[in-house]
Amino acid sequence: MTDKLQILIVEDEALIAENLKITLNDLGYEVSGIAYTYRQALTALNQQPTDLILLDINLGGKSSAENGLALAEQITKPFIFLTAYNDRQTILDATRRHPSGYLIKPVSPALLFASIQTAIEQHTARQEELTAHQEPDESPAFFFVKVGNRTMKLYWRDVYCLEAGKNYVQVRVNHSPVDYTIRGTLSFVVHQLVPPALQTQFRQLNRSTYVNLGFISAFDSDAVYCGDRRIENTRIPYKELQNQLMDVKQL
Repeated sequence: MTDKLQILIVEDEALIAENLKITLNDLGYEVSGIAYTYRQALTALNQQPTDLILLDINLGGKSSAENGLALAEQITKPFIFLTAYNDRQTILDATRRHPSGYLIKPVSPALLFASIQTAIEQHTARQEELTAHQEPDESPAFFFVKVGNRTMKLYWRDVYCLEAGKNYVQVRVNHSPVDYTIRGTLSFVVHQLVPPALQTQFRQLNRSTYVNLGFISAFDSDAVYCGDRRIENTRIPYKELQNQLMDVKQL
């Protein structure tokens, strides 16, 4: 599993598509695929994990019924239009599809990076706003966090510990040397963001910490151990914890 953002390139000119791929890789992104036609793009969107799409607005030609404008209406992920045209009508046609960005080819690496980061930031902000009004069973299986100048995509199934901070929750992920943070309270994260299928796996061990029982490798009367990490347990009696671990789904 990769932590890099997955970007699909939809561009009918092979040379431009390959140059975009090289640039994206150099910027630290991963290209999930390249689609040269409308049909290839639809297939890729259904089969490849994708976080963002770079979409040639003139795919197949301006007059084609299967051009980039038509494809944009089928996309639910954030997308950025690419075009060699900046005339008024093209821009008006593009903005009606509500893209996350609009870039004139050829695109500089700096501008491409800034546009992608802005698109992901805006999408993440909208996702957080929607999540605040969702029922728990609508929670997505993944979440985004900022690390430096990058946005990371992480999966809840890989999270083994949630620990409350002052105005945030520290998220610890299996096999990751880095701890991540999410804004909000511990209760909000556990009951609103963690997917329902995993909520029963997370148990509160002390005032500030929830642990995913599936990652506990050892325990005693005072603490549990997730690999080398010791986590104090003041909430669950030894025998009760043992019984819970007998029934828990192992990850």
